[in-house]
Amino acid sequence: MREIIIWVLTIPVAITCFMTLSLLLVYFFRSPKQFQGVELPRVSVLVPFYNEDADVLVKVLSLLDAQRYPLPLQVVLIDDGSSNETPERIKSWLALPRRQKYLLLTRPKNGGRKGYALDYALASGELEGSAYVVVDSDTYIAEEGIYHLVAKLWSDSRYAAVCGFISPENHQGSLIGSLQYYEHIGFYGAIRAAQDQLGVVPVLAGAFVAHRASVVQEIGGWGDWLVEDISWCWKALAAKHRTGYAPDAVATTQCPRTRQALFRQRRRWARGRVEAFATAWRMSWTRGLLFTPWFLLSALQFLFPPTLLMLPLLVLFQIWPPLLLSTLTMVMYMIFTMLYAKRHKNGISVGWRTMTKIPLFTALLEVLTWVPNVLGYGDEILGRKKSWLTR
Repeated sequence: MREIIIWVLTIPVAITCFMTLSLLLVYFFRSPKQFQGVELPRVSVLVPFYNEDADVLVKVLSLLDAQRYPLPLQVVLIDDGSSNETPERIKSWLALPRRQKYLLLTRPKNGGRKGYALDYALASGELEGSAYVVVDSDTYIAEEGIYHLVAKLWSDSRYAAVCGFISPENHQGSLIGSLQYYEHIGFYGAIRAAQDQLGVVPVLAGAFVAHRASVVQEIGGWGDWLVEDISWCWKALAAKHRTGYAPDAVATTQCPRTRQALFRQRRRWARGRVEAFATAWRMSWTRGLLFTPWFLLSALQFLFPPTLLMLPLLVLFQIWPPLLLSTLTMVMYMIFTMLYAKRHKNGISVGWRTMTKIPLFTALLEVLTWVPNVLGYGDEILGRKKSWLTR
């Protein structure tokens, strides 16, 4: 019986360790592709909003207006049935002279999903760009963020979509916020940088992502899914396109600051991963089979009991293989993150204090989000009604 328990605990940890090591080696030995002299396209920036705080949205728009991009941007605001005063405030802001070109679209009723709002803009026939940049209504884009994002997208005609580097802006003074901050500046960025070198970034950050318009027209928009950024990405990969990551395209966003809000967000995200995997299999069973390792990596990470919860039992019963493999994986996380931080600064300190906080805080976050992750997987498998959860 003891041997069975050891194997049950060891195999998932061993798979996670092996895949982490593989990505680390890819990142270490393969230099990122350099690009320059790319002729950049016209860009339509899509900003859906629903009852957003007016001050936050105005700041988002002010930073978009200040973007350094060689061509004027078309910024399309999509009011997804807001019932507060924000639309009127935005109309007043738009009434003044601006650098970029703006269009305000209004849906009469909120659809309950971000994808519906994006598809509404798509169906309007008003989009002028060859690249669509989706920006959440609480996400602040650095001055050259859109330039770096679109330059990366346009550096290879096989790219269907590329996401940028995003970290929480409102993390100070909150343990929940700090946990998410170190998660984003650590392994999230590092693993995406390695996946980018393979042309397969299976989870694009939907708060700041650029899509090639021709691929959107080919495979459709975003309204079919609850978690549109993950599922659209996997559909594009199943259609034999590539997805990428632009670490120099920097943005900050608002993260959940309470356990309840974090719980609902991660439950929705977990469901989105199952939703995306099913989408890939429906597109092509061969591509679905190809993406199975990525799905297994996330499933093992989110469904298997976190290391901090298992640690006392592993030590008490002297079950050393999974304990040693988990320790090795955390060490690789630190090495991975340090390499990434040195290669792409993005304002990240590479000191030992930060480097030790990243695996520790990530491990704590895994404990807090384990239950919502399990519930999210169950929601999709059981076919429960889809709801946004964070609104």
